[in-house]
Amino acid sequence: MKGGRVHANTFLAVYVAGRDMDIFMEIAVLVNSEGSTSGFDKDGSLRVYSKVNCEWTVVRCMEYNTGIISDSLTLHRRINEICGWLENCKIIVVNRIRGIHYIAFEEKQISMLEIKGVPETFLDDIRECVQHYRTGKEIPMEHKAIFELRPGVFHTDLRAVMNGSTSYNSKQILVPFLKKQEYSLLEIICDHVPKWLENEQNELSIRLSVEKFKDCMKVRIYPSK
Repeated sequence: MKGGRVHANTFLAVYVAGRDMDIFMEIAVLVNSEGSTSGFDKDGSLRVYSKVNCEWTVVRCMEYNTGIISDSLTLHRRINEICGWLENCKIIVVNRIRGIHYIAFEEKQISMLEIKGVPETFLDDIRECVQHYRTGKEIPMEHKAIFELRPGVFHTDLRAVMNGSTSYNSKQILVPFLKKQEYSLLEIICDHVPKWLENEQNELSIRLSVEKFKDCMKVRIYPSK
C-alpha cells in the first residue's frame, strides 16, 4: 500500500461481509517505539484509537513483547489474550501481515490491515472505507483474483498485483483462499514467488512447485494435508 493510503478496495479484500461495525468504531494499531506501524515479530505496543471530539485519541494501550512467545501454542494463547483485551474493536493494523496471525485473528472475527506509516495518517481513511461499506456505496472491484478452471483446480495471474497496479497485495488475495477454499491445485502466474508464501508453507499447510518461463513463473500450490 503506497504512501500509507487505504483504498476502499483493499479494505474490502480483507473485510468479512456481514461483520457489523459502528462507523464510530475503534481501530487498533501495533506500533514501534517511534510510533510507526510494526509487526507481531517485533516488540512494540498495541494502541486502540477512537475519534473523540473530532480527534483520534488513544483510549487504551498495552505492551507487546515477543520474548514470551516461544512456539505456536504460546503465540495463539497471546493472540487470544489480545482479542479479549480488544473487546469490541474489530480492526487491527500492522506493517506486515503473516498468515499465522491473519488466520488466528480471522477466527476471532478481527480484520487485519497491512499499512506502513504513523496512525494519524491513515485512520480517517479506514473509517471512510467502513462508511462506504455500511452505506452500500458501490466500490469497483478491480481484480477478480482467483478463477476455477475445473472442479478443484484454480488459477490466478498475480503479475498486475505484484507490480503494484492494483490496491491489493498477494497475501490479501491468497491467504483467504488457502484458508477457506477446498482445492486440489492452485496455479499462480507471477514474476517471482512471494517471499511470504515460501516462508509460510508449514503455517498454511501447503507445498509449492515452481516452473520458470522466459517472461514469467508458474507456481503450483497443493494442500499438504
